[in-house]
Amino acid sequence: MMRNGIFFSLVKLLLTLLVVSPVLAEWQKINGKLLHLTVTPRFVWGVNNEHNIFKCTRPCDGSNWVKVEGGLKQVDADDNEVWGVNANDNIYKRPVDGTGSWIQIKGGLKYVSASGYGYIWGVNSKDQIFKCPKPCNGEWELVDGALKQVDGGRDLVYGVNRNDEIFRRPVDGSGVWENIPGKLKHISGSGSWEVFGVNCNDEIFRCKKPCSGQWTRLSGYLKQCDASGDSLLGVNANDDIFRSTPASKNCWLNPFV
Repeated sequence: MMRNGIFFSLVKLLLTLLVVSPVLAEWQKINGKLLHLTVTPRFVWGVNNEHNIFKCTRPCDGSNWVKVEGGLKQVDADDNEVWGVNANDNIYKRPVDGTGSWIQIKGGLKYVSASGYGYIWGVNSKDQIFKCPKPCNGEWELVDGALKQVDGGRDLVYGVNRNDEIFRRPVDGSGVWENIPGKLKHISGSGSWEVFGVNCNDEIFRCKKPCSGQWTRLSGYLKQCDASGDSLLGVNANDDIFRSTPASKNCWLNPFV
């Protein structure tokens, strides 16, 4: 009986360590300083604490940042366009390769997400939620609920509220918001196979899509992150920029193999 008790205690301890211990991620520092960034298959875009805008052609090592005219506090991009909002919550977009010029879109948002399949999503200063079918020229539709930040994926849009509670719903706005167990201050739903996010302690988490709360902690600390394909990029509390690929690539490319 005593041996059985010791055996089960050891099993319980090992399981606890597996849940609590962060999964090792291989972080590479990228030269530069950014307040917020977004990553696409071809480009990384970001803004610094002075709201200067930068883009970098992937693979971005930090030596090829190009300053782009304008001033934005937050940006988000898909394969075709980069979107952003400025200090006055005015909304702008332009081609993702940086050509052309910024086009103002009517409305006011404090945070915009361009990564959703077929839709632009955003939230305003009152945490009201809006969506607009792409290419979106200001045809905003109010969506029920209240969120401080949203991020769209291929099938679902994810968001967090002022209490750091996590929600998801179909990216076209149908259905209802479903609560996902856990707490995050910022979430990224644009990865191919996984949802990523950071909590109030800047701890980093991932969850296999569609994600029902099976969060796994990654090593490192970030205040904001964004994913594209098998790449995860983010910035920390000092505005340092990092890129990560998983220690086991298949784990992020396709978690089901």
